[in-house]
Amino acid sequence: MSATSQPHGGRPPLVVKIGGAAGVDLDNVCADVAELARRGERVVVVNGGSEAGDGLLKALSMERPEAMTASGNVVRLTNAATLRVLTMAWVGDVNKRAVVALLTKGVSGLGLCGADGRVLLARRRPPLKVQDGERTRIDREHLAGEITEVNTRLLGLLLEQGHVPVVCPPAVTEDGTLVNVDADQAAASVATALGARALVMLSNVPGLLEDPKNPATLVRWSDDLGRAMELAGGRMRYKMEAARRALTGGVPVVHVSASRNPRPVLSALTGEAGTKLTLPQAVVDAGA
Repeated sequence: MSATSQPHGGRPPLVVKIGGAAGVDLDNVCADVAELARRGERVVVVNGGSEAGDGLLKALSMERPEAMTASGNVVRLTNAATLRVLTMAWVGDVNKRAVVALLTKGVSGLGLCGADGRVLLARRRPPLKVQDGERTRIDREHLAGEITEVNTRLLGLLLEQGHVPVVCPPAVTEDGTLVNVDADQAAASVATALGARALVMLSNVPGLLEDPKNPATLVRWSDDLGRAMELAGGRMRYKMEAARRALTGGVPVVHVSASRNPRPVLSALTGEAGTKLTLPQAVVDAGA
């Protein structure tokens, strides 16, 4: 993944991802982000919005279609009508709630979706081969993409001016098409492109668990991404994939923790809460 420019001067920024699932405490996270910003830290926030998106679709009596691919995976399809509604929720609701939460705490938040200033440039995924009964058909309407570039020049300018950028999907392609991108992957891409000193991913779970039903089995630290992927189930697998992307892209540490913890960002950064993920020291030394 390429970047347009690296921000200049100062300590490397932090990237904080606020999950979009039910039970995520956005205000609690923003209180920590605001405190860090007041201390002079440069912070970029990335927000998801899965609960808000599903809720708005339901309110509009719409369903997000699912399909089984030819390889046997079940995927949630994103057509043009669905993406319009999801964009309303991600950008018009969750993103602006984060901006307002920062503003009420005395910090200038500035909301951007991927199309604003082309902050998240993406390549649209190829058409999907899906199973329709016993027949295989090609779905050319699926609007999903992979991030290829982050506009670090824009983010750097905003950070230098004392703003906290709040970034969210969708991303935009070179030809101006909005595409759905995973918010965890967006956070990893932003952290990698900015050379962040850490990526903090906050959701409705305490971190990576050896037993998903038992919070007492929290993995406090791991440098074995393969093992972490084996333990991860459900949505946590996306977070581990995003952690892998960030770590292999040069981000030294990724923290996965709960948004409802007291001081959620700070407690993650100090290792008091959540799971800390790094690469093995030998790998880090080899890349130095």
